[in-house]
Amino acid sequence: MRKMLVLFSSVLILLCRIPASAQTAGDFFDPQILHEIRLSIHPMDWQSLKARFEENIHYTADFHWIFHGRDILVEQVSVRSRGLGSRSGVKPGITLAFDRFTDRPFLGLKTIVLRNNTQDASMLHERVAMAFMNRMGVPASREAHTRLYVNGQYAGLYSIVEDVDTAFLQRVFGQSGGYLYKYAWWFLWFFEYLGADPAQYSPYLFYPETHETTPDASSIERMIRAINQAPDPYFQDEVSRYLDLKQVMTYMAIDAFLAETDGLIGLYGTNNFYLYRFENSMQSQIIPWDKSHSFSSLDWPIFGVADTNVLSRRALAVPELRAVYLETLRRAAELAGGAGGWMEQEIRHEYNQIREAALEDTLKQCYPPGNEPLGSCSNEAFESEVSFLIRFAGQRAAHVRQQLPLTEGF
Repeated sequence: MRKMLVLFSSVLILLCRIPASAQTAGDFFDPQILHEIRLSIHPMDWQSLKARFEENIHYTADFHWIFHGRDILVEQVSVRSRGLGSRSGVKPGITLAFDRFTDRPFLGLKTIVLRNNTQDASMLHERVAMAFMNRMGVPASREAHTRLYVNGQYAGLYSIVEDVDTAFLQRVFGQSGGYLYKYAWWFLWFFEYLGADPAQYSPYLFYPETHETTPDASSIERMIRAINQAPDPYFQDEVSRYLDLKQVMTYMAIDAFLAETDGLIGLYGTNNFYLYRFENSMQSQIIPWDKSHSFSSLDWPIFGVADTNVLSRRALAVPELRAVYLETLRRAAELAGGAGGWMEQEIRHEYNQIREAALEDTLKQCYPPGNEPLGSCSNEAFESEVSFLIRFAGQRAAHVRQQLPLTEGF
């Protein structure tokens, strides 16, 4: 009888492990559920990853996605530490690459990010901001939350983030053969012209994610030169050869509404975006990334620090582009709504979904007030930041509308 029970249990486990082809990437990023991911990794490798978290060392693990009670397994997945200011040896940020050691993608995905949210006590900034970007018509990564277990131990609450790679490009643009760059922050840079040498721009500032050995940095040099040197009457026409400036203004206005301090136009120079140049074209599009520093203040000015950046300063001086910027702010205020509006409902939905998992996460980290070193994040800090987000959602639209009538020509 005992042998029969063991055999039955083994068969049941095998039946519950179903191929990933039965699901879709949409299921994996389903925001209506709190997901569960389990990693099986050699204990010494996991300890090494945490001890050497500042290094990009690839380790091998088995990946389990528990979907509606079924174990969907992908073997031999690459696991490495990731992030810049968010890196942690206590609660590591993680990149999972499904195709590094094998040729088997997962649901059509090559890589995903498990964001540790160490720069956001609420662990909600990123997901809410990306959802808002998508609703405003700016293509952005899909996101959801997950409980993460490593070797059976609860490793904390993470965000599942769709990586910006060729799979993302194919989904969003229907092509992936162009040139994709990730902006890599090295120093305070405000779109100034750094000279005619293409190596000044790539691979250091614009790191090639595709065409790695032939990044064609000369195209970036020409774009930056036009942004800086095009005569005022011809600025829009010349720069539009390289960038869809109306899309750029839409992106910047949404960042301004969200009070983003570390984005395309931020306090620390430009940061946190991808640039994709389309196939057989000189024109590129900017793609959002990492919105941990959104929702910085209720009364963030609608022009933020735009006067410090060459691209935003010159673009806002063009009446047509300025009108796009202001109209986007108006639309953002309308879509977000005030108390009880879309943004508050979204925040409350996500909060109710993750609250228990967040409170049980004893490894969560954040930066205390005063920019002190990264440390343990209390449940009180989590609840306090969520309360601020709800207040932001209820009041931000009114703050923005109060500023719009004061702007010329609007």
